[in-house]
Amino acid sequence: MVFTAKSVEDLPSFGAKLKKIREEAGLTKEKVSQLLSLPVKYIDYLEREEIEKLPADVYTEGFLRKYAKLLEIDEKLLVSEYKKEARIASHLKNQAHQPLPILRSRKFIVTPKTVSWSLGIIVIVFIIGYFFYQLNFLLSSPRLTILEPAQNDFVVAESIIIFKGQTEPGTKLTINGQQGYIDKDGNFEQTIGLVTGLNIIKVEAINRFGKSNLEVKRIMLK
Repeated sequence: MVFTAKSVEDLPSFGAKLKKIREEAGLTKEKVSQLLSLPVKYIDYLEREEIEKLPADVYTEGFLRKYAKLLEIDEKLLVSEYKKEARIASHLKNQAHQPLPILRSRKFIVTPKTVSWSLGIIVIVFIIGYFFYQLNFLLSSPRLTILEPAQNDFVVAESIIIFKGQTEPGTKLTINGQQGYIDKDGNFEQTIGLVTGLNIIKVEAINRFGKSNLEVKRIMLK
């Protein structure tokens, strides 16, 4: 059988060109596979233009030159057409794998609605905080600190001793049952007369909810 050279440029597409030339040459895909020692699937890939399934370009271009000689067409033109198809396939593949654009989150925009919501939240937080503060005040005893005398059990030679301390404003203060004076900041100062022997001094602070705090000093007068 005599093959005549044909121009690939006159055919509509790369795969269609090869298929038409092969069929006009009276060759089946199996026969081409046998003559070129190629898998039949490579002929299918070429004719279906599934370029991405073919082996590396160097190998593909090598058997394309042999295929061109078998079909009696210009091997340089066939390889050139293949390279064009390979570039197109590569471009389409890259486009298909482009990542989706990252959607940026919307910027926070101050509107009358957002301002009212923010103020509402602040008011709610304040109310909750005040509620827990009052609850803690109700459940806890008032603060009471004796600054002078600092010791709990001690001996003195003087029959007069001064008690100084601090408690919470508005608290009722008693020293051995006698009410003491508290200034607006919660400070107090009281002079206590001692008797010979052991003196037990009880300082108690009671808030308006009945919660109390008691400090006891034991003083021995010689």
